[in-house]
Order: sequence, then structure tokens, then C-alpha cells
Amino acid sequence: MNSFSSLPLSQKTLLSLIPTALLITFCYFWADPAFAIWIDHENLRRFPIFDWGTHLVDVIMIWSALYYVYFAFSFSNQKKKSFDHNETTFRWPLLNVANSVAIAIFIKDALKAPFGRYWPTTWVENNPSLIHDHAYGFHWFHQGAAYRSFPSGHTTVAVTFMVALWLSFPRSLWRWFGVFVATAVIAGLLADDYHFIGDCIAGAWVGAVVAVYAVETTKFLTKK
Repeated sequence: MNSFSSLPLSQKTLLSLIPTALLITFCYFWADPAFAIWIDHENLRRFPIFDWGTHLVDVIMIWSALYYVYFAFSFSNQKKKSFDHNETTFRWPLLNVANSVAIAIFIKDALKAPFGRYWPTTWVENNPSLIHDHAYGFHWFHQGAAYRSFPSGHTTVAVTFMVALWLSFPRSLWRWFGVFVATAVIAGLLADDYHFIGDCIAGAWVGAVVAVYAVETTKFLTKK
């Protein structure tokens, strides 16, 4: 029997979805409501550092847009051999990161409408929520700001950034910067009751998958 590491990427993705789905299910029925209510009781949002952490995602998205501008100008001044297919490594590793973030932004928005989950607390357009209205659950294919808790888009982008950095710079300390950013974002989301734990787990899975596929696609395109 083949080990997990030797399986095709598509099979690894599907296999990783199984424990992810089980964990999300556990959170939905047991952990999510209890944790959200506990967070509200502790009022951790009184500490501004948690809210600051969530805004790191805004920094990531702005950086990605600016990097595309930089890359466009830099690429136009490079000879075609800058992307020589004889190279096994990509000369523009940050492009992996920017591409991953851009794809993650699109996918996380596309996934929210089918699931239609209420938020833990009321914070946007007077949305129904667990804390304020005892409203809890998924409402499939519902539109509107009230139904966009799952998966966590901020977590998706942050984890995509982290995994893409980790894979693109395997020997660099910058990998740990990605870990710090993702940790700060998720901690802020949970501490301010912006998302349930299950939302963040789902977002993390989506983000990791996006980054892995983006980096692996780059490796495939730059092979001989």
C-alpha cells in the first residue's frame, strides 16, 4: 500500500478533506456554540490587538496588488531566459505567493453563498447571530451579508499566504513570518467573535489547498 506522501495530489486533497469535514462537524455540534458564547462572556474584543491582527489580511491583499505591478514592470525588462524551462526552480517565488492570494480571494467569496452560515455575533448590517438572536446554523444558497460566515475568508487568505511562503522559500526564515501572520489573523477572528472555530478550520483547509496547487502548478510549468 502506497504511503500518503506518494499519492497523487488530487488523492491527498480528498483524503485531507475527510478529517477536516469530521472536525468541522464536531465543532458545529459541540465546540462552536460553546466557544463563541465563552468568548462573548470574556469580552476579549476589548483588547485592540486582536482586531489589529485581523487587518493583516488587508495588508496581504494590498501587498499582492502592489507586487503584481512590480512584477509587470520587472518582467517587461527581463529577457525571456528569465523563465528558462531548464530551471527547476521558479525565479520569481513571490509570484507564487501573490497568485495564491489572488486565487484564494476569489474562491473564498465563491464558497460563502452555498453554505450560508450565520455569524457568531451581530456586527454587519444588523445580521442575525448566535450571540444576539440565538440564530445558528447553515442556510444553503442564501444571499446577503448575514450568511457569509463559512468558510472564513480571512483565514483562507492568511493560510494561503503562509503555505505559499513556506513552499516557495523552503530555507528562509520568511516562512515563520507567514506562520505569525496566519496565527495573528485566526486569533483575532476568534477572539473578536467574527468567526466560529469551524469557519476557520474550513478556511485553513481551502487556503492550504489553494497554495499547494498554485505552487505545484508553477513547478510543473517550469519543468523541462
